[in-house]
Amino acid sequence: MAAQNKDEQISNDTRDLPSHQQRPTTRTKFHDDVTKLPKEVRNILAGGIAGMVAKTVVAPLERIKILYQVSAEKFTLRRVPVVAMNIIRHEGPTALWRGNTATMLRVFPYSGIQFMVFDRCKTYLLREHEQRDQVLVRRRNTDQAIKLFGLSPLESLLSGMIAGAVSVLCTYPLDLTRAQLALYKTHRHAKNIGFIGVIKHNYGKGGVRGLFRGLTPTILGILPYSGIAFALNEQGKRQVQSWRKRDLTTIERMQCGALSGLFAQTCAYPFEVTRRRMQTIGVAPLAGSEAATSALGLNSGEAGTVRKPRSMLGTMRELYREQGARGFVKGVTMNWMRGPVAFSISFTIFDVIQGLLETESERALRLPSKLREKKQ
Repeated sequence: MAAQNKDEQISNDTRDLPSHQQRPTTRTKFHDDVTKLPKEVRNILAGGIAGMVAKTVVAPLERIKILYQVSAEKFTLRRVPVVAMNIIRHEGPTALWRGNTATMLRVFPYSGIQFMVFDRCKTYLLREHEQRDQVLVRRRNTDQAIKLFGLSPLESLLSGMIAGAVSVLCTYPLDLTRAQLALYKTHRHAKNIGFIGVIKHNYGKGGVRGLFRGLTPTILGILPYSGIAFALNEQGKRQVQSWRKRDLTTIERMQCGALSGLFAQTCAYPFEVTRRRMQTIGVAPLAGSEAATSALGLNSGEAGTVRKPRSMLGTMRELYREQGARGFVKGVTMNWMRGPVAFSISFTIFDVIQGLLETESERALRLPSKLREKKQ
């Protein structure tokens, strides 16, 4: 009887809330079992799912971008539909998602680890705030608490950089494989090479080092990329909470994620172009491939010959000689399309899943009590 009254009270409390803030009145056994898992495991699951959904949505744009990055062809946004049709005509519609299996195998641990590490850093810093500044605890029920609560911009930046570096180191061979698979075609090859085949090929040619080709520009790029993305997203949400005196809606979360992705990917883009070139040199002609040649409408004679991998500086010098400074930002306008979409989806889905699986004590650490009261 008491349990029934409690359920009715929860239902009455949530009925008057906006739909995005309502919580389900019944919980499944599966949900209860998942919430009993360590917070780090739950965050890996939430981050992995968020990353997989986001990457699948933008996979066609990602493949076209890679084809341009690794070739000498000049990028124009108007040619994107033409390139997409060339891929469909020569390889079929599913070819737009070529390499997406490798992407999913990489993205789940990559995105999961990244979100988990950032949240772990955030939790540690917030607990340090409580222990160091008792004034903040006393102010939690005031409007001033909302302005003070959360990570500082520098803390958000450093936490994001750490999260990005750790996730890259843990999953880099999968990223290398995904980039190379994006260039292969299903026909015109005597033997269609798959995910395992690419890994064996890289290991056979260079051993363990062959699995980490292009790691240096990746690390140099992920530090500002991940740091800026997490910092802008975190500070954006913090500012909205301060202005609105409530937790964020789904649309507001997507807006914060989109803006953070736009700025982060633009800042780190030259390192991404360098990374893609290093990953695919020696795999296919002209740091690209037969796939890039036909998809972009080049003649086979323009593609050149397969070359040996170069160092990061050697790759950057070669790219500058071929295309000038513009070569380092080729395809960035496509990133302005796919980046905000991917980031808005991944950040928002993670926040939603994390909110569904978090405990009351975890929610208390994440939100000032003034905002929690409005959310309940």
